[in-house]
Formats: sequence, structure tokens, C-alpha cells
Amino acid sequence: MQSNWRRCNKCQNLALSLPGGSPGPCKAGGTHDHTGSSDYVLTQNEKPVGNQQNNWKYCSKCQCLAFALSSSGLCVDGGTHDHTGSGNYLLTQNRNTTDYQQNNWRYCSKCQCLAYAGMPSGPGPCAGGGTHTQSGSGDYVFGQVLASVTFTTTSTTTAGTSKGVGV
Repeated sequence: MQSNWRRCNKCQNLALSLPGGSPGPCKAGGTHDHTGSSDYVLTQNEKPVGNQQNNWKYCSKCQCLAFALSSSGLCVDGGTHDHTGSGNYLLTQNRNTTDYQQNNWRYCSKCQCLAYAGMPSGPGPCAGGGTHTQSGSGDYVFGQVLASVTFTTTSTTTAGTSKGVGV
């Protein structure tokens, strides 16, 4: 399992956001902006079962997760995605969510990236031109990391757990 996957507020792509690392270039300009995003957890290097799909890879140029079965897809950093050294990520699709999970993630047929499709503003900008094309995509589901939070009241301070509800 690998955490530190986050949604970019500008392009809606799922991108790896390692502490101290570069957020990667964003099609909407500048670098990815993960402000307010949940911390998503992905399984890697496991055999798929049921409604799981493998062949999702990390791009070392743009930091995004892209489907790599037939082609590498267009990268915002130029050329195609570079999956060198990536694990083989396993995604679950087309199932009901439970607590601490989020659905409505879709594959873009132009850039091959996984982008969130639940924003009222619509799909984000795509490295393949225009906005993400997500028609025909499965509905992918991710687990969210729980964050430890401190709740302060007038009389006591107690530790609690907060559900990762950001998108």
C-alpha cells in the first residue's frame, strides 16, 4: 500500500505528493496544487481479483497515475508518460463505496491519467488538449487515509480521528 496520492485542484488528476518532493507540472499552469485534498492509498504489485485492474503506473515526469497497458499517454511535461521504476498499481472499479472511500475517479482516453469527475466545474484541463475525456471509463474507488486530529473544548483536550472527506 502506498499513501501520499492526492487530487490536484487545478487539473483534477491523481498525483503522487511525497513529502519534500516536487508536486509535478500541471496542465492548468505551474505545478499541481494539492491543497485540501485527501490522502489516497493505492495498492501496488499485487495480483488483481474481482473488479480490480492493474497496469496503472506512476509517471516520473508529471507525478500522475496513468494507465499503461497499451500506450503511455500524453504527458503535460512533453512527449509521453515515463513509467520507469514505477510499481504496478491496482485500482478497484465499479463498486459501492464504504466509509473512508471515494468514487467518481475516471480514466481519460486522451492523456491516460486518472482524474476526479465529481467537481461541479466539470473535468479539468488535459495534456491531450481541451478537458479530460472520461466517457466510457469505469468508476474507480480509492481508500482515504485517516488523520489524527486534536479536538479542543473549553474544559478538555481529547484526541480523535477525522474521516478524510476532502476530494
